[in-house]
Amino acid sequence: MAEEKKIVKGGFRATLALIISIIALAISVISYQKTAGEADLKAQLNDLKDKLRTTKQETADRLNKAHEEIKKTLEKLGVDMHKDKKKTTQ
Repeated sequence: MAEEKKIVKGGFRATLALIISIIALAISVISYQKTAGEADLKAQLNDLKDKLRTTKQETADRLNKAHEEIKKTLEKLGVDMHKDKKKTTQ
């Protein structure tokens, strides 16, 4: 009896399906990483916003403190100048 060759049908289709599924898996992994990257970016953006608010508040506090110190110094200088003016006119 002669050996019969079995012809495998669907071999090409199975290989094509495997290749397509691998490509789909790669695309899904890339999409997942991109989405996770956006979440990280949003978290970093929120952190930066918080730091900016804190920095603004600290800057405002320091400027107010400097303003008060300058105001006191100028008032003191004005009083000293007023005293000096009285002394020179007498």
